[in-house]
Amino acid sequence: MFARVIDIIRRMWFLMKILAVAGAFILLFSTNSGFCASTDKAKQAFESATQALNSKDYSRAETGFRKVLELDPRNVSALANLGVVYAATHRYTEAIEVYEKVLRIVPQQPETQLNLGLAYLKQEDYINALPVFKQLHYRDSSNQRVTMLLATCLTFSGHPEDGIDLLKPLTEAEQADPAALYLLGIGYSRAGQAEQAKDVFAKLFASSATTAQANFLLGMAYAEATDFEKAEQAFQTVLQTEPDFPGAHRELGKAYLGQNRNPDAEEELIRAVHDDPKDGDAYYYLGAMLVQNGRFQSGLPYLEKASSLIPDSWATYFYMGKAEFLLNHPAAAVPLLRRATDMNPDDSGAFYLLARAYKSEGRTQDADAAMHRVMALHTTALDVERRALKDAGIVKDAGVTNSNH
Repeated sequence: MFARVIDIIRRMWFLMKILAVAGAFILLFSTNSGFCASTDKAKQAFESATQALNSKDYSRAETGFRKVLELDPRNVSALANLGVVYAATHRYTEAIEVYEKVLRIVPQQPETQLNLGLAYLKQEDYINALPVFKQLHYRDSSNQRVTMLLATCLTFSGHPEDGIDLLKPLTEAEQADPAALYLLGIGYSRAGQAEQAKDVFAKLFASSATTAQANFLLGMAYAEATDFEKAEQAFQTVLQTEPDFPGAHRELGKAYLGQNRNPDAEEELIRAVHDDPKDGDAYYYLGAMLVQNGRFQSGLPYLEKASSLIPDSWATYFYMGKAEFLLNHPAAAVPLLRRATDMNPDDSGAFYLLARAYKSEGRTQDADAAMHRVMALHTTALDVERRALKDAGIVKDAGVTNSNH
């Protein structure tokens, strides 16, 4: 079953690329938001930082926006763009804190709300992203970008039927948005409606589909529905018709992982990284599988390569930290596990392993703090489960625990 653990953080990567191509995933906050610096010195610092941000010189931009805030602590533009810097450098927890501070100063500021939702989405925190996109959609239901992001949250937070309802109107036009069609297909597959998903993917490539293209997306839909045997068959068809089809060996390897056929998965994933040395996902799955199988030294180089290609994956750092720790290298494990917990502060497993690494280093106070976070996360999870049982009428009293005690 560990294949699903490996998959949990990476399954959105293909979807995010589809959304990006469709213009649905916009990160940068507008620098011309209408907020002005209160002094000439602050204004000059702001303009310099903005130029640095636009040229992707994030270190200089961060220094510049911090300087503006020293001179003008309530400069909302500087604060919001500091959040953009954090997000662009994969510090999503810090970005979220900054965006929330902006919204306390200027409630319902749409660009900042959008970026807040995107930061949650990049952490795959669909529960917290959902109300943000719901509010944006309520204020402007005609915004297709927001509609698709809301549908994404619904689809991946256990409400695919609601996502389908949002997406269907976007796909009924003669020239339907390909990203909306793809999302709709995923929604059907997660709702257990594989045939409807197949029809959607057929429509997606109706004008110029090849057999390989159609079967590739069909395999993705089967994989989303955890029908890995049918996913395997679809990806095999892809490779039979187009042996060099991009990503097919990777996805076939993942289908084998879902069936616990690790030797077959390893063979396909090695082929995938050989065929495409820039396939970060293939490196990730291969490295994580090897670590999970106890082959720590073998897995680390693949994970290191994955981290260079896809630096926003907390799971890559988690598996690297796990490998180092189990190789009895706690000093090397600690910074990797800290990076994982910084990027995803809601994963108790990462905090637990970090606590063990701290303890091995003799850092008792840090270990205790990490374990406290583990217990807090477990308490929160139990509270959510109890509330769900009560809402479903399964129990009369949820007996919710006060997480402050």
